[in-house]
Amino acid sequence: MKKLLLIGILSVFAFANEAASGTDIVPRVINFLIFAAILWYLVGNKAIAFFRNRKEEIANKFQKVENELKAAKQKKEELQATLEEAEIKAKEIVEDAKKEAEFIYNKIIEETKEELAILEKHFEEAKVNEIRKAKKEAVKAFLENVLKDVHLSSEDAAKLVLKVA
Repeated sequence: MKKLLLIGILSVFAFANEAASGTDIVPRVINFLIFAAILWYLVGNKAIAFFRNRKEEIANKFQKVENELKAAKQKKEELQATLEEAEIKAKEIVEDAKKEAEFIYNKIIEETKEELAILEKHFEEAKVNEIRKAKKEAVKAFLENVLKDVHLSSEDAAKLVLKVA
């Protein structure tokens, strides 16, 4: 109502000014102001309500996007922490694998050395046995050659060998 009263007062001043200027601009302005006032009276509340609702919708959408952004940042931080934890765990696994490989390597080397020592011992024993065997065979062959020409009994030969030894 105040707006209509204001328009009415403005129109009075406008008509008072019309006589002096002699143009039709003042009535046109007054008609436009009346038209704008009627239009505002009919559509103004709906336009205000529309823009308020639109403002609230935009604010809600903005809030929703901010919440999603915060959730995404939090998820990113969680995943980053998980990634760092996984990298640390992977390094530990690699270190453990290296230690285990070194342990297995040392164990194999030790077992191989032990087996080599055992094989050398068996070889030495076999070599000593073979030398004894070869000596016995050589002595036997020598005695057979020597005793071929000499006719001694085995008892006499044994006595002879015992005396020499």
